[in-house]
Amino acid sequence: MAVSNPVAFKPFAVTFWTTVVYLALLIPLIIVHETVPSPPTNPTLYSGLNLTKSWLDLTTLARDYHPFNSRQNDKLHDWLLLELEGIRGRNGANDSSMIVFADGTSNITTANAVFGAASPVGTYFEGTNVIVYIRGKDDPQGRWWEDGTMYSDKIIGKGGVLMNAHYDSVASGYGATDDGMGCATLIALVEYFSRPENRPQRGIVALFNNNEEDGLWGAQAFAKSPLLPFCHTFLNLEGAGAGGRANLFRTTDAQVTNAYRGTPNPFGTVISSDAFSLGTIKSNTDYIVFDGIFGLRGLDMAFYRPRARYHTNQDDAAHASRASLWHMLSASLHTMQGLSGDTGRTFIGERGDGDRKKVWNGRGDDGVWFDIFGKGFALFDLRTMFAWSLTLLIATPLILFALTYVLVRSDKYYFFSARRSAYEGSDLDPVILGGRKGLFRFPLALIVAGALVVGSAYLLTKINPLVIYSNEYTVWAMMVSLFYFVFWTIMAAANFARPSALHRGYSIFWLYIIAWSILVADTVFEDRFRIAAGYIFVFFQSVVFLASFISLCELFALPTIASFAQRVHDDHEIRDHISVVPHADDLVSPSRDELDADEDDADNEDDSQPAATETTPLVSGGGDNHRTTFATTYRRSISAFMSKATSSENEKGQPYEYEQKWSANLPSWVWVLQFLMLGPFLIILIGQNGLTLVASVSQTGADGSSLLLPYLITAFFSILLLLPITPFIHRITHHIPLLLLGVFVVTLIYNLVVFPFSEDSRYKIYFQQTIDLDTGITKVNYVGLSEYVERTIAELPSAMGKELECNSAGSLRAGLTTCSYDGSDVPPNVVKEYPDGVPPQKGFSSWLDFNITRAEGETRAKFEIDAKDSRSCAITFKKPISSFAVNGNQPDEQFGTLPDSGLTRIKLYRRDWTTPWIVDVQWESDSDENTGMDGSVLCSWDDVNTPGTIPAYDEGLKYAPRWVALSKLTSGLCEGSKAFKA
Repeated sequence: MAVSNPVAFKPFAVTFWTTVVYLALLIPLIIVHETVPSPPTNPTLYSGLNLTKSWLDLTTLARDYHPFNSRQNDKLHDWLLLELEGIRGRNGANDSSMIVFADGTSNITTANAVFGAASPVGTYFEGTNVIVYIRGKDDPQGRWWEDGTMYSDKIIGKGGVLMNAHYDSVASGYGATDDGMGCATLIALVEYFSRPENRPQRGIVALFNNNEEDGLWGAQAFAKSPLLPFCHTFLNLEGAGAGGRANLFRTTDAQVTNAYRGTPNPFGTVISSDAFSLGTIKSNTDYIVFDGIFGLRGLDMAFYRPRARYHTNQDDAAHASRASLWHMLSASLHTMQGLSGDTGRTFIGERGDGDRKKVWNGRGDDGVWFDIFGKGFALFDLRTMFAWSLTLLIATPLILFALTYVLVRSDKYYFFSARRSAYEGSDLDPVILGGRKGLFRFPLALIVAGALVVGSAYLLTKINPLVIYSNEYTVWAMMVSLFYFVFWTIMAAANFARPSALHRGYSIFWLYIIAWSILVADTVFEDRFRIAAGYIFVFFQSVVFLASFISLCELFALPTIASFAQRVHDDHEIRDHISVVPHADDLVSPSRDELDADEDDADNEDDSQPAATETTPLVSGGGDNHRTTFATTYRRSISAFMSKATSSENEKGQPYEYEQKWSANLPSWVWVLQFLMLGPFLIILIGQNGLTLVASVSQTGADGSSLLLPYLITAFFSILLLLPITPFIHRITHHIPLLLLGVFVVTLIYNLVVFPFSEDSRYKIYFQQTIDLDTGITKVNYVGLSEYVERTIAELPSAMGKELECNSAGSLRAGLTTCSYDGSDVPPNVVKEYPDGVPPQKGFSSWLDFNITRAEGETRAKFEIDAKDSRSCAITFKKPISSFAVNGNQPDEQFGTLPDSGLTRIKLYRRDWTTPWIVDVQWESDSDENTGMDGSVLCSWDDVNTPGTIPAYDEGLKYAPRWVALSKLTSGLCEGSKAFKA
């Protein structure tokens, strides 16, 4: 018995293989996306690293809230110093090989914030960073950092590597991943590299900076460190989510990225790096300080999901894992070994910023990089991809046109061929070729199916806008199944109505046109904006070109159009000749009635035969009683001829079902080659990038970001994910599409009606309590989407019966609604001046003291400001100031100059709790009569480690629905202000 071809372009084979390939790739992609590689069973896998010790360090770091403006922050600072000194003692390091600095002198004054401020803000910051220097084998000896003439080619040798993490948390989170894991990793790396057997080739500087959360101030204070000129590269460790894998967020160039390549479980894509560059991602890390201000080359590694736990009380050790810690630690170790062990000329050469007082670090090349299944890591230069893109744009159309020309010259180009006369010069009875059938099916199906998927994104945004917050996969399933079913329905119906052997080829050609058009835009971005995120489309265009090339090469297996037309014409001539033979009815096989009639006639003839006599012949004239005629003899001859001809054709092959007869010789296995080109690699790239990007933005709606964007990204990648199967989808049986139709209906209903939050994916609401210290009036503010904020406030005892004021226009956070109510029933008690039982309101006015000195008629003043139990204050002015100085420090121009429009706000930070700020300001007068200045002084309090300090916050944690998480709104959970008039 003949065995059917298992890869023939037939429904069962196409359905089976395409389904198997998609499942075999998507399931591992989801597993990689949702899981973290297990840590080693041996916690001391590397000499000098101990995962158990690092986990214990993390539990210490994340034991309490420790924002900059808290006493616990000071305790962690001291604990870090003791821990680092302990490492030095355990490893036998002396003052020459490992030095620990407690930086208590770096003060900076800036005229503008590095990022995040809607309007210019001046800042004065006193740093409390902890710095470790591990001397490398190539480093100069002695205390070179104390020399005042540090030039790159004389004093500090070939430079070293900076590794950074911040040890402060936000007021509302314990900071296990933001940035406890970064600090625990730095401690472990200090332990590793300070051992004599692991001494680095180039020196390493470990920076534990303080107050990253309020504006990257710890990293900026490093500008005053004598170790900054020594550093040529950096590794920044951060947490923008609360768990999972440590993502390679961004890098400055391909050369530093090469140090990351080879990590056991790489994870990241250049798409995230370009998203930062384009401003699509609004948050930021210390990376922009090291790269943008200090001119270093380096990498940014961070946790990125889940955002629902980020900056909340679930960013704790209980919701973290050893696997996540090991993922960051192992990747950081490999990267630091690569950067500090590079003894070539990778980082030798003129600096990009031209600063001769810093070590040379050369100029890097823009890179393209991405992981594959969390195991492999691809890296190449952007210039290479640009050259590749240009080649694809120019060469591939020329190759396809050249091949088309050869096919036309060979008379085998069946695409767009409608009809052909059998003989040259004759227009009579042209043969129908059907070469245009299927030309416009693909764009029609793509437009309709794509529009429905995008429409479903708008529908969810309208009905249940945050369902993706905790139900990413049901949204994915809904959109993928919708596109698959609609596209299959249109393509299969069109092919059923008008079968075409060119259906697949036309679909691939449309894919080529689309991919080529996208690549034009992508190449422009590569060249003009140095954006590498479009690498998917470079690969897409490459494989679609190969598939298109194969579609054209298939045609060489077909007969020439002329010979096919002649054969068809000759066949018609034979049939026409047969049709004019006399007594044509006799050529038709007799019906059952005719056979019965013949039998009756034969019986009648037998009955009419005379009885046998002596004259009857001994032998009868025939063995049967049927008469033989010319018609029956001719019919049998024609039947045998046609049967023989049909048998001969079957041996050569027949076209699939009702497709064009000339397609009989098309190889039936070629589609597999095309699908293997279009499918696996693109599915991997599209699938893992889609999962990562959707996970990155699915919970950003709580931050005030676009509610529609996550759904549009999901829709885009759902369509892109299924494009590799579209040229073959018309051959798929109805079983898979009907199953997916059911999936779509179920997931659509679920996504429209399900409540979007859960205890594992809590909705984040922002909290702050404000106090007018002059009047004692206090308000409790909750910020978020009004529907959920109002439901939350309705559960709070202190809000019951109170008037609720909600305002979106003047909200404290863009895109969200601020709802406020009278907080007199839950007054803050951040300054413990009175014994229990005495209302805190009695001491409000004493929390903040300031004195203003101004000579009559002058447009300048001196402020002396002090606040109890706070080291974070600010001054706001009703009209701009033109200059300022804090404690005698003018703004440092390396952080930007003071805007021409002036400033209306100055932020103040101090390292201790008692030294007042002395602020000198100057402004322009409005007129001779109005030379004064009005405004307010405000201070913040953040320490809620002691219950009852901010009762309104405690109440929110206790009584808010279990699907709600509270997060800090601004730098202070509680903010008090006093007005002034100078």
